[in-house]
Amino acid sequence: MRPNCSNFNGKLDDRYILEDELSSGASYKIYKARDCHSRQIYAAKVFNKHHYEIENEIKFSSLITQYTKPYFQKYITSSEGRIEYNEEIDKSDIYKYIIFEICSKGDLYDYIKITESGLEEKNCKILFYKILKAIQTMHEIGISHNNIKAQNILFDGESFDIKISDFIASSFSRNENGKKILKTKKVGSDVYMAPEIILGYKYDGEKADIFSLGVLLFFIMNFSPPFPTAKVIKNTNSSQILYSFIKEKKNINLYWDYMEKYKITKKLTKEFKNLFIKMVSYNPKERPTIEQILNDDWLKDITNLKEEEFKKYEQELISELKEREELFNIPE
Repeated sequence: MRPNCSNFNGKLDDRYILEDELSSGASYKIYKARDCHSRQIYAAKVFNKHHYEIENEIKFSSLITQYTKPYFQKYITSSEGRIEYNEEIDKSDIYKYIIFEICSKGDLYDYIKITESGLEEKNCKILFYKILKAIQTMHEIGISHNNIKAQNILFDGESFDIKISDFIASSFSRNENGKKILKTKKVGSDVYMAPEIILGYKYDGEKADIFSLGVLLFFIMNFSPPFPTAKVIKNTNSSQILYSFIKEKKNINLYWDYMEKYKITKKLTKEFKNLFIKMVSYNPKERPTIEQILNDDWLKDITNLKEEEFKKYEQELISELKEREELFNIPE
């Protein structure tokens, strides 16, 4: 792939003009792309031609776009073609690419990072509720996301509608008869990865998603991750024994003592702590389903809101996100 550059210019497949680079991963780059014919703006996810991951993303992003509506970055099309560089370098390369709708407000990670603080608790509940409903939709059609993280939660429009993105690692979690499909392939991001994946065991993708959602919840509330990775073996580095406290239930108080002394800047309720610990349980079978999370003591006051009340609460979340968005424009 081309080296990082904030204003890369080129033309993809004689159809899309590539403008600013929006983000990148190990095997791809995402650009703002303008359709030469319609002038419509999209997001172009561009892979090296020989990279296998694109086929999986095409399959699951198109399937999710077909069967679900509001909560996911919409798949538009995919193809392969050449990038012609508008630079002094005279060459063209073959790439495969996917065109998605562009989500104009960026990703959740940036909104948390910009102030280095988590959201207000009520706003955290509203946002997490919406994320849960999105992943619940995936699980209901038998798909696990397998790479849930703040960078893959996008916002779009003036209402900051959430859009789940990045289906490179997604897979079927159930067969056509509804039976669970266990997997062994190591996928996801280390900080969000369930211990059974790290250890190389067969795992249930839906239960691994619940673990990742627990890590995401903690991040939204506190900015810092709950543990660097889900380490399962103690060593002398205090930052890497944190998950061992979770694994050994009798030591959970040691975990909270450490976090409140060094990592947490706000008061966490008992209800929040209880839900988080259940979601990141070492035993996948002990993790709650999304339906159980929605009815948990910490979240049920949001789940039980009437539509008009929910919209009022939602406006408070939008206001906090707008305040953070304004900080992106502060001159250096």
